[in-house]
Amino acid sequence: MTPIRTAANTALKAIKAGSYARAIAITPDGKAAYVANMDSGLSLGTVTPIRTAGNTALKAIKVGENPGPIAITPDGRTAYVANESSDRVTPIRTAANTALKAIRVAASGTVALWHSWAASREWSACSAGQIVAARL
Repeated sequence: MTPIRTAANTALKAIKAGSYARAIAITPDGKAAYVANMDSGLSLGTVTPIRTAGNTALKAIKVGENPGPIAITPDGRTAYVANESSDRVTPIRTAANTALKAIRVAASGTVALWHSWAASREWSACSAGQIVAARL
């Protein structure tokens, strides 16, 4: 992953954030970024937390197969990662950078996530055209 200094439109030093980075989300306070990695072999994927102040990658978090889109709650406490091949969404507690029990969302791959704070739901769009809401 390569951070970009937007004021000067210049690339900074690349950060090693796992294999095959597929998606990124940044916490509302801007202190952390979460990068979804589809590790080689398409087995268990990971999410790499990054401290943005020093562009430091932390220990990768194991999630489901083929992780992709990430949505972070407005309070920054939880990140939700779509595991496209396992039809589940894995919540991550950002304070401890630990994965919680995955939530089954559909019978086909999750390709997008959207969090509705007011409704306390995570919305999941699936490749078969389904839209699923999971109560948080």
